[in-house]
Amino acid sequence: MGHYFKSRNYHRKPRAQKQNNPELVARIEKTAARGTSVMTDWERNFLGSILDSAKVWGRLTAKQHGIYQNIENRLDPANIAARQSWNDSWNEEKRAAIIFAANYYKANPPYFSDAATRILNDFSYVPGEKLYRKMVENKYVQRAIQHAEAGPLYTVGSMATVRNSESVGGSARMYRGKDVIVLEVEEKVTSAVKGARIYKVLPVGSVTPIETQERFLKKKR
Repeated sequence: MGHYFKSRNYHRKPRAQKQNNPELVARIEKTAARGTSVMTDWERNFLGSILDSAKVWGRLTAKQHGIYQNIENRLDPANIAARQSWNDSWNEEKRAAIIFAANYYKANPPYFSDAATRILNDFSYVPGEKLYRKMVENKYVQRAIQHAEAGPLYTVGSMATVRNSESVGGSARMYRGKDVIVLEVEEKVTSAVKGARIYKVLPVGSVTPIETQERFLKKKR
């Protein structure tokens, strides 16, 4: 019996050894002192916690190190200066572009869903430059912006004809080749597809309006 317990004790894992790592401690202290005015309460508490760990164990876990690097980068003076420069450059043109992009992504989930919601609900929110460029400057949103800036081909009260093509979809399909009266034109464009602007039209001879896309219409001869 005594031999059994000795055998179990012999294979017990050794306890983690305390280590001295003054470089890591100094690095965390420098970060904490650098960002006192721009840190969140959570970040401040997190740095305090890992500083205690660094003083005792001389190291961080992989997860702690990853979070710390993100905070360190955010609080770097060069990055702070870049963010301030970006905020100073913020204007109505950029705001209009990011709102357009937010509406685009709300209509085409799931990308940037959380960011789009915040942009549309918080007028004072200024997204970071990286997020702005990802949302606004990609080819899909740029195409949608171009289509929106081109304006509608048909105005309210004008006549048009539903194209007589197999590509016509939705409610307009049963009216291919028929004339319609334009009742409403959707201002927002939320698709990168050319001609995706939405119209409400009334087929001639019908009492029920339908919705269709601009690409399914052509000028009435």
